[in-house]
Amino acid sequence: MKSFAATIVSLAALFGNTSAFAPGNAFGAQRSAVAPTSPFTQGQSYIASNQPIAIQKQRSSVASVQTMGLFGLGAPEIAIILIAGAFLLGPQKLAELGKEAGKMAGELKEVPKEFQEGLAEGEKMAQATKKEIAESSSATTAEKE
Repeated sequence: MKSFAATIVSLAALFGNTSAFAPGNAFGAQRSAVAPTSPFTQGQSYIASNQPIAIQKQRSSVASVQTMGLFGLGAPEIAIILIAGAFLLGPQKLAELGKEAGKMAGELKEVPKEFQEGLAEGEKMAQATKKEIAESSSATTAEKE
């Protein structure tokens, strides 16, 4: 029990200071509240350079935001959830789940083979139907003549 608590405390210390949901400053430099101005700027560049830093740092588009993979969670969050699940289940239950996953993987290997067999069967039926239609249409044209 002490080792489990020590592991949890060490993981909390390791991941406690990470900021997974807030991007940091790219260059690590602090900027003043208002950008410096140049006496030779005019028009749009003058307006853009005299905006407060808060407005300059504002996101211009949502598209530049990194999207998460599974239910809005990134890889580190999923890894921590899996590690916590492994601790909760224990080695015996994990072994059983691994065996079941292996069986399912073996069954999934057969799915493409069955799919190909189904396609081949459907193609044979389509060819037979096409042949019947061609024969019946040739028979009806022969009767009309």
